[in-house]
Amino acid sequence: MTVLQPIMASPESVFLKIFFRELGAKRLRYAVMRNYDSLPESAGGSDLDILVAQEDVAAAVKVLLAAIAGVNGKVIGAVQTWTFFEVYVMGFSNGQWWGLCVELYSSVSFKSAVPLVDLKALYNRFELHNNISVIPRDIGNTIGYIKEILAHGALRKDKPQYQNSASFLMSRSTPLFQEIFHPLGAGAASDLAGVLNGTTPSEIASRAMNFHSSVLTEAPARTPFRFLFLRVGHEFFRLRRFFRPPGAVIAILGVDGAGKSTVIQAILPGLNAATHNAVFVLHLRPSLLPPLSRLKGRKESPAGTIVEPHSSKPSGYLGSLCRLLYLSLDYVLGYWLIIRPRIAKRPALVIFDRYAYDMGLDPSRFRIGVPGWVAGWFAALAPEPDLIICLHGNPEIICARKQELPLEETRRQVEALRAFAARKKGAILIATDSSVEETRDQVLQALGDVLRTRTGLQP
Repeated sequence: MTVLQPIMASPESVFLKIFFRELGAKRLRYAVMRNYDSLPESAGGSDLDILVAQEDVAAAVKVLLAAIAGVNGKVIGAVQTWTFFEVYVMGFSNGQWWGLCVELYSSVSFKSAVPLVDLKALYNRFELHNNISVIPRDIGNTIGYIKEILAHGALRKDKPQYQNSASFLMSRSTPLFQEIFHPLGAGAASDLAGVLNGTTPSEIASRAMNFHSSVLTEAPARTPFRFLFLRVGHEFFRLRRFFRPPGAVIAILGVDGAGKSTVIQAILPGLNAATHNAVFVLHLRPSLLPPLSRLKGRKESPAGTIVEPHSSKPSGYLGSLCRLLYLSLDYVLGYWLIIRPRIAKRPALVIFDRYAYDMGLDPSRFRIGVPGWVAGWFAALAPEPDLIICLHGNPEIICARKQELPLEETRRQVEALRAFAARKKGAILIATDSSVEETRDQVLQALGDVLRTRTGLQP
């Protein structure tokens, strides 16, 4: 006899209970699509995908934002289209930071233009789980399988239940599959069966391409004008996100020993949970261009960072200008070719451990031998982060942590950083003299306040 272990309440449980209680109280037509076993005590480390009837979307969004406000949570990222509303939520409960990605859908479609299910038939199949409306497991998993195949041409290895459910519905519960998934069309359904029956990765990939083509061919044939309208709208929202990206860039500055790496590691768990692992940490620069040492044929460090950065003599005036130009070019090109597409696709967070401003604050690190104002001018060419966290503290304590710089140089850099933060818009000074937990909390509070303002969603 198997004894089921009780589900432990998570830090986000209060938010989840308020949210689902109010959805039910307002009699909104909704259903959690997948991964609902642990609800409402926990999201189980997963994001929250919820199908909402079109006429109830506006009310559901209000309920969601009110529930976030009710637990003093913060929306740190958001994306909205005609059929989709996604928020990244971060909160603090019982001494723990938590995060959750909540996605509200008003349709189940591909590229917002190709319906994958019959919504009316699906609404009639909603079930209750712990008093929460949910989509039956096999149907929800099959939807997940179809989306994975259309988006990636293959199924993630950690989602075998998706394929099991799709195979079950197609082969052993065919009437139910036809009832829910008939908008796919006969040709696409046949190609989907072919994907399920594939035995090798290459065979599955080839059949997935056929399925993809069938889906995009049959839909416009049935309703050409609607398909075109929705496809254009889908691309419009994607283009708009490139010009107004929902993601953000955060730079964390500080002298060696100020605790940058420690603080970054401390804030990552909450941010990764809130963004569904859409946090990217980069050291110093985008690194679109290779390190100068590689161009000179020197061996770089395994981690790609600078080993003993202050041990080398600065270059001459001309060499320093060339270095500044090269590094500035990496920041500009790297932002537009690497960073911007990443934060435009979704509300991702790109965190820099040091940034271009270090060229003026700590020129020796870059072997720069020109006046600070010259290095600062080149640093100003780099795209500005959405938030600059400046970690500072007692120079004697910092120097004792990491005995890489003389005390006088540590003092100079700390004072330079404080002066920089005082004049730089978007820069916030945070002392690291206290515990790691206290510093982490201050950083996350500041980050949450700035990102909440950027989203324009004030619960």
